[in-house]
Amino acid sequence: MVDGVQVEGTFHAHQVPLSDPATHPEHLKMLEDWLRSNQPEELFDEQGRLKPELAELAPKGERRMGANPHANGGSLLRDLRMPDFRESAVDLPSPGCAASVTRMCSGVSCAM
Repeated sequence: MVDGVQVEGTFHAHQVPLSDPATHPEHLKMLEDWLRSNQPEELFDEQGRLKPELAELAPKGERRMGANPHANGGSLLRDLRMPDFRESAVDLPSPGCAASVTRMCSGVSCAM
């Protein structure tokens, strides 16, 4: 709860619910408690660096997200298989004279 508003388990948990901890001591305490709940002493050494045994868990080489050929946006390019958009065309004898609703049915475009 922050200022009487439920945070955990609500959309507020995906925002920054603490306003200006520098001028709100109760918010500063909440922030500190939350940060300490992550047990930083188990993650970082005395100089504040990530512990080597944890850094060792990070992927290496092409296993890294930015180096992975499936995620780097270039080395595995291929054409998309797209349906012919012309098959979904609606005849318009004049501007604004027809109404049409398009929806997706099992991955296939269907005109209603």
